[in-house]
Amino acid sequence: MSYLHSFLPPNLIEELCSPRTNTILSGPPPTERPSLQPATYHSHWQALLAWELDTAALEKEKIVLWKAGVRIAVWANAEFVIAVPGIRENYPRLEIGDLVHLREVYDKMKRGSGMAFEGRVVALRKREGVINIHCPTLKHHILHVLPPNPRTIDGIYTPDDELPFVFNVSFIPNARPSFVMETAAATMGDALTGSKNKTAFPYLRATPVHDQHNLARHWLFPEPKDLNSPLSVYAVERAFLEHDWVDQGLNPEQRLAAESIALHQSPVPYLISGPPGTGKTRTVVETVLQILRLQPEACILLCAPSNSATDTLVLRLRPFLQPHEMLRLNDQNRTFAEVPIKITQYCYVENDKFALPPWKTLLRYRVVITSCIDAGILVAAQCTNAALMRLEDQVVQSLHPYRVPKAQVTPHWTHLLIDEARAGELDISLLERLFERPLYAEHAYARSNRRHGLLHDDNVTEVFKLVPFANLVKNYRSHPAILMPPSAIFYNDSLEPCATNGTITWTGLGNPELPLMFFGHNLPEECVDEVMDRATWYNKGEIDKVIEVITTLLQEAETCSPPLRPAEIGIMAPWREQVWKLRERLRNEKLGAVDVGTVEDYQGRESRVVIISCVRSNPRFLKEDMSKGLGLVFEKKRMNVAITRAKELLVVIGNGEVLKRDPYWNGFLEFAIRNKLYVGPPLDLEMSGNYVSRLEHVFPSVIVKHDLNVL
Repeated sequence: MSYLHSFLPPNLIEELCSPRTNTILSGPPPTERPSLQPATYHSHWQALLAWELDTAALEKEKIVLWKAGVRIAVWANAEFVIAVPGIRENYPRLEIGDLVHLREVYDKMKRGSGMAFEGRVVALRKREGVINIHCPTLKHHILHVLPPNPRTIDGIYTPDDELPFVFNVSFIPNARPSFVMETAAATMGDALTGSKNKTAFPYLRATPVHDQHNLARHWLFPEPKDLNSPLSVYAVERAFLEHDWVDQGLNPEQRLAAESIALHQSPVPYLISGPPGTGKTRTVVETVLQILRLQPEACILLCAPSNSATDTLVLRLRPFLQPHEMLRLNDQNRTFAEVPIKITQYCYVENDKFALPPWKTLLRYRVVITSCIDAGILVAAQCTNAALMRLEDQVVQSLHPYRVPKAQVTPHWTHLLIDEARAGELDISLLERLFERPLYAEHAYARSNRRHGLLHDDNVTEVFKLVPFANLVKNYRSHPAILMPPSAIFYNDSLEPCATNGTITWTGLGNPELPLMFFGHNLPEECVDEVMDRATWYNKGEIDKVIEVITTLLQEAETCSPPLRPAEIGIMAPWREQVWKLRERLRNEKLGAVDVGTVEDYQGRESRVVIISCVRSNPRFLKEDMSKGLGLVFEKKRMNVAITRAKELLVVIGNGEVLKRDPYWNGFLEFAIRNKLYVGPPLDLEMSGNYVSRLEHVFPSVIVKHDLNVL
């Protein structure tokens, strides 16, 4: 609240922060979920949030760590460490702010001490399999129970000190994020229904209720007629000249997207559809720079799905913007070690933690970049358009009570740019839902209607001027052979290969012109860390095959153009245990420069060579994997990310009999077998002919001849 008092008058703080009744805990979760429509927007999300919170509570009820020890993390902050190995695979699914209950037990006497403590999770260190908790009462207990010694005579303990305590540990979900989300859903629900309940809906008082309703519906439920709506903010009337472009390498589609956003104020969301490798980040960076050039009063809020993706945007904009122009907003619990050294000057730090700058400083930035989840920091601080517009409106009315307002109050944040996660947790993201609306889906130039005839269609400027979306189809990352499966499976076969990469020469290829291989096997996986009904998996046979592939590749490295280096090879696996065992084996083989990570670690990244280790070989565990969102089978978005990271060579190692159960992996296997890129045990695979890319016909000279009539 101290931050709010630094710039908001008390009466406005009371108005903006007046508690809203949250209903998700007022009774049992609803049995039905209303459809997502303007009239049911709040109740739809209310039901989902109630189900999610109830499920989280039930899941955490099952989790008890028996006789768990604690270590000291930061004594001055009453911060302790507890080992929770399962979090390496997101089980238990803990979040910052979750409550932790510790009941002390006497190990030898096998009974409780009667002492219990409550703390909160303040850090998740998944790689190490531990969490940090803040628990002042435990610190107080230690000071009163442990006898002093020469090292602790002043009541100061360090991480090196052994604590002779064990606890039964349980968890309770933090309900506050759900409350915040329900409040947001209720606010938008009121706007969508044109509610006149000012007490329940104070945020948009600066604008008429009718305008609120239209604005909210235009953004969340746009209709074709909305394109004819009058624009509330002027459009910049001027033409782009060649020297105006900062990035001279943009293609016409990318330029049009940046130009459309920078020159116009669309009455509906402007959508950019860009599969992996089509240059979305380049387009976003150019868009930001053009907005700043053409609109001197613009202030941009730029959000990305993860911290790494957000950092990438800052790194790309860094050559063009000074620290006083751009802010990288971080959560206070983020560690300094996580932040690239090159962008630290763009972060605000206070008391050795990341923080929100004073409001006068914050409002001076032209660009604020943060993750989607951390954008909530601005909401909590009332640094939103609604709150700032209300403040300006109140100040003007107070200074000039008899003056008729000459103009509507304008928003501080003039542009909101959101880069959505391709592998997010929602089955249907906001971007996907909007693209399904008739305004976008039924247009003649929608991606689903433009499957063919793209390879030489450069006349895109006129195509996109009439619609509020752009489809980026030119792929600048991958070799055509690597692009064929994802283009056909996930993108209506609309992608155009435009990469100018090097060449991998390797005798392990089934076809020297097609740098893609699938190595099948029937080798079993194994599990470790059986904690709370959860295991993390590894496959030793696949590890051996990965090492074999890398070794043979590097033996022929000098024949590649340019020569292949270990650091240009990336390995992906869906389980942490496989990642760690691969790293250990690579270090033993003097190949520590090879990059290894989970699929999530590779979100937004690329490598010359990518090797995917699928791990799963026993179909008995697929149902559990599906229920918990693990692995690569029946995980469409995760598979998409995995097979689209490679630039010059893609190698997949997996059990084909297991993978073929997934229709998307089945299509990938059909492609590999059809073009003689599969090596391994014979597969009982029916060649359905689904997902045959047009690129297989556009590039006939590099495709193994086959009779399409038998497919």
